[in-house]
Amino acid sequence: MMATKVKEGWKNFGLLKGIGIPAPTGKHVVGCVDLMHKLEGDSDGLLVRLFYPAHPTVREGDEYPYARLTPNRMYTKGLLEFFTFKFPGALSFLLYYLTDARQPAFYGAPLYGSSRADSESALPKNATMKCPVVVYSHGLSGMRTSGTTVCCDLASHGYAVASVEHRDRSCSISLKRVQKPGAAEGELVDEWVGYLRPDSEKDSFFDPQCLEDVPLRHEQVKTRSFDVKQVLKLLDILNDGGTVHNMLDEDGFDFGMFKGCLDLDKAAVMGHSFGGSATVMALSEEPRLKCGIAMDSWMVPFPDDLVAELSIKQPLLFINSYDWQWKENVQKMLELTQPTDEHGSEKCLITIKDSNHYNQADVFLSKPRIVYGALIPEAVIDPLIAIRVNLELCHVFLKRNLLKDPDYPQRASTTFDIGEELSKHVIYGTNVDMTTPHARSGEGEVRMLEASKALAKINLSISKELKQSN
Repeated sequence: MMATKVKEGWKNFGLLKGIGIPAPTGKHVVGCVDLMHKLEGDSDGLLVRLFYPAHPTVREGDEYPYARLTPNRMYTKGLLEFFTFKFPGALSFLLYYLTDARQPAFYGAPLYGSSRADSESALPKNATMKCPVVVYSHGLSGMRTSGTTVCCDLASHGYAVASVEHRDRSCSISLKRVQKPGAAEGELVDEWVGYLRPDSEKDSFFDPQCLEDVPLRHEQVKTRSFDVKQVLKLLDILNDGGTVHNMLDEDGFDFGMFKGCLDLDKAAVMGHSFGGSATVMALSEEPRLKCGIAMDSWMVPFPDDLVAELSIKQPLLFINSYDWQWKENVQKMLELTQPTDEHGSEKCLITIKDSNHYNQADVFLSKPRIVYGALIPEAVIDPLIAIRVNLELCHVFLKRNLLKDPDYPQRASTTFDIGEELSKHVIYGTNVDMTTPHARSGEGEVRMLEASKALAKINLSISKELKQSN
């Protein structure tokens, strides 16, 4: 289906353009900044991109540029190496500049309520805001900007969102900063850490139902949960006005402006795919998190016997795609959405009709079809409609369970008022046949089989490449 054009907001750069990440729907201008800070018990440094409501006078053409969706060419190179493309260095150089997608967020912009030397303030004197916080967890092979559409939209509604780049080696490539050999103490250089391939023949990225690498994925999801808890500690430091040392050597940004502006009593976690399972694990381990949203969650990292042991008292929303899920995966979600505590916390599962796994990420929006077409079949649903449905479901759930908005009363089981036009794309529950092993839906199964065959060929090619290189 041809996607609706983005009518307003920011723009893509580069010669090869995707649809474009839609302009945020909230009233606030969005700012963002990268921060790598070493916390106690963290050897590599925690790496996040912070999204936040920015000062309302920030505009396009100001000193603050639109942030790059891909922060560094090495991320493009790492993704190409992940798929074992030939000549990844040269190809990444071309793709990085030819498909230069940007985020609808101004990099390094001042926080809402902070003073600006270059213009008169548009705010009342001493105007500040207390931002509820959301920790975002990316999927397998992703990075800290993989959930840009969701993160920017939440920030435009007043949330502070910390999108973490996980240190479990599930990224196609990830940035570390290490001591430069022979240099003065504290002089750091970039070190790039690649994706950790499982020892088994199959890789669950290419076959999400694969059980051969469950031990690896389970250890990784535990690391991801630890990362989420570390992000909360980092946000505590920022909110308390503590000192942070940005290991990225980016001067000029005043992290002190976050002092007293983060509401850590209203903290949530959310993620896509592997980030959905990280959401589940973090909720079970961190009581400070008040609720969670798992988007098309990949539950394979949880062995069957472990699911029964997960104790999640907080509200939890699963938002599934139409084409990607299967019986065994959904069954684990259904077990976790049963009311199991005296609080009657809202726990529910929703499916977006005719969508596929990547409708909840940025792939269909940020890149032209020529880039991803060989790997991912297009969904039936318009990608802009799919992401709108996803965002509206998230907003209603967070207003109900995190903000405690009186206009959105908390309930144990209810529908989501997202408007008649968007509601027709929603299924309450699952479209998966729960009576047949490994079942998917009829049309969804056909489309997913096409994708699985393509990815299986890639996985076979990668296995051969790796055997030859060894």
